[in-house]
Amino acid sequence: EVSTFVMHHDDVNVILATGGPGMVKASYSSGKPALGVGSGNAPILVDETANLEEACGSIVLGKTFDNGMICAAEQSVVAVDEVYDQFKAMLEKRGVHFLEGKEREALGNYLIKDGRVNPDIVGQSAAAIASHIGVTIPPGTVVLAAEAEKVGPEEPFSHEKLCPVLGLYRAPNFQEGLYLCKELTEYEGIGHTAGIYSKDQSRVEEYANIIPAGRILHNVPTSLAAIGTAFNFNVDPSFTLGVGTKAGSSVSANVGPEHLINVRTVASRQQHTEWFKNPPQIYFNRGCLEDSLGDVAKQYHDGTRDRRALIITDPVMGKLGYVERVADTLRGQGFEISVFDDIHPDPDMATVRKGVKACEVFQPDLMICLGGGSPMDAGKYIRVLYEHPTLQLEDAATRFLEIRKRTQCFPRLGSKIRKLVCIPTTSGTASEVTPFSVITDDNGMKHPLFSYELTPDIAIIDSSFCDVLPKSLIAYAGVDAITHATEAYVSVASNEFTETHSIKAIKMLFENLPSSYSKGSPEARERVHHAASLAGLAFSNSYLGINHSLSHKVGAAFHLPHGLTNAVLMPHVIRYNASDRPTRMGIYPGYDHPMAKERYASIAKSLGLSGSTDEDLVEAYCQKILDLMDELEMPKSFRDCGLNEKDYMAKLDDMALAAFDDQCTPANPRFPLKDELKEILIKSFEGES
Repeated sequence: EVSTFVMHHDDVNVILATGGPGMVKASYSSGKPALGVGSGNAPILVDETANLEEACGSIVLGKTFDNGMICAAEQSVVAVDEVYDQFKAMLEKRGVHFLEGKEREALGNYLIKDGRVNPDIVGQSAAAIASHIGVTIPPGTVVLAAEAEKVGPEEPFSHEKLCPVLGLYRAPNFQEGLYLCKELTEYEGIGHTAGIYSKDQSRVEEYANIIPAGRILHNVPTSLAAIGTAFNFNVDPSFTLGVGTKAGSSVSANVGPEHLINVRTVASRQQHTEWFKNPPQIYFNRGCLEDSLGDVAKQYHDGTRDRRALIITDPVMGKLGYVERVADTLRGQGFEISVFDDIHPDPDMATVRKGVKACEVFQPDLMICLGGGSPMDAGKYIRVLYEHPTLQLEDAATRFLEIRKRTQCFPRLGSKIRKLVCIPTTSGTASEVTPFSVITDDNGMKHPLFSYELTPDIAIIDSSFCDVLPKSLIAYAGVDAITHATEAYVSVASNEFTETHSIKAIKMLFENLPSSYSKGSPEARERVHHAASLAGLAFSNSYLGINHSLSHKVGAAFHLPHGLTNAVLMPHVIRYNASDRPTRMGIYPGYDHPMAKERYASIAKSLGLSGSTDEDLVEAYCQKILDLMDELEMPKSFRDCGLNEKDYMAKLDDMALAAFDDQCTPANPRFPLKDELKEILIKSFEGES
């Protein structure tokens, strides 16, 4: 009654209906312009030319995303006879369990009730569905499936299912498979979505011409690609998917501001134009500060130069004489100097606002950030708010799955402060070369910010600033750098350019960090200092993962050093990621099957570790990390860090949920569930058994 009243109200001009059939019918009967949707029954054709590993990984990814609730999710797969048995075996290896006989019958009866999908099964996991029907399934099963031959009311596995259940059909050849997919589409899914895995473009075009669907998706998981995620560029982001006039909808594309004609979109999987972005100028080697700042003072092409330098730092840098060393060098180059040294660990918005006030008073055209990660992170955001004072932190920190499709554009920088120069005095955060900053809001929540606008213009990597460091800081920062390089190497966005930096950084850190810690060797300190920046160059372009997502939340909740939380978490995160059958795979166009295990194994091999299998090599790498933590005298569990178990467990749910929503999570090779993140946190509290 309320819906009917609203639909007929004089102030309502148009209706967008995205509910069930009754809601859609009511909207079309209201007498108002209405946009509505229909049901989906997406068939997927896999022919003999397809990349079967890609097809298997993508179909399972699509079917497990949101437990199959998205209306564009894969419902039935039609594989041609030539590859049918091989493809079925690959599905089983990937965690798809096929039911037969009475078990198949039990699932079919539970799946469809009164000719429609059973509402009790919608969005349930494979394990929950199996438990309900009394079927025992292997551990690690993520999708239930059954082989089928018929299409129609008598075959429940030919229906739309809205859960991780899949029907598998065998077709003698491509043509037979094509028309079987057409039959499946016309049964409860006309106008909606269909997919094809093939390397033959002429077949893709024929499929698009024959199948009566509004979205023809090529070599991509349909549940994700149909709603406009990272796999293609010609599908508009939307959760309301039109099905066209043949299915009773006035819209055939993803519902947006304009839909006056029926549109059919063919979307193939596309590789991104990738990049390797870093500061335009990087100076390194011991004692390079003075020459580097001499270059900073040079004129621009228009004959002007910077004259007013604001140094962002912390009180310790002043006591060590580092601020005066930088200031004297700048004065010698003709700069006026001001110092803002009120930066403390984990910079918050109160500190940022003070820094902005210092900028407003001094009006610098050059900013120098001197110190560890905190002065550099703070300086980056101080510059942002100085130039864009109305920007809100929640807008700057808006999460996104694909950087090219972020909903909140990051503002351009350089209108007031022409150059940002970062001089690290610790060896870990790599903020001097990265487009990242971590700022704590007024409620105590840490927000990772990411935009290439935040990348410093100049990085000066002079290890003479690392001569006087507490041993704990050397250890924590060094293992933080190992975490950076490791996560960058296994990230879904890892590539040839980032991998070389990651591996080099890992080798340098394991070879030199113990000596830097125990002996204070200048040579070892320099190698660690350089390695930390190399790791930064890698993760600036292939990003991080849940090790950092979880570390951000544990650190914020219990005020532990960031490098320490990363170290405690790392072995458990590695073991979690190193799965050939993840519940959900990481989402990125170039990441077409689970690769984390083999990548961790590659790291182990580069360190000279041995193992007869990838599993052995992964465990050898975990042990290598734990051995290093022993050398660095680091605790290996949060219990040993002194955390109270009751307090820790009380915050477990909040930390896991916040980590899931962290901006580092999307690049992780295994897309986590909240309960999986909780399990990692529990294991990290207890430590090694």
